[in-house]
Amino acid sequence: EFDSHISPAEKRVLKLWYEGRKKEEIATELYLSYYTVCTHIRNAFTRLNIHDKGEFVRYADKNHLFE
Repeated sequence: EFDSHISPAEKRVLKLWYEGRKKEEIATELYLSYYTVCTHIRNAFTRLNIHDKGEFVRYADKNHLFE
């Protein structure tokens, strides 16, 4: 289950990144540092055993994560 692995903060970051926003834009919009955005993405990828954005997009689409 996706929700059991990812924190709410990580999900907010991942959703914006999935939608095509740049990491810098996400940081500004969510009042986070760029490095915090990167950390959230890295931590979520580790928990989901995902290695790059393309793999994440396929995973998100397949599992309807943001619909």
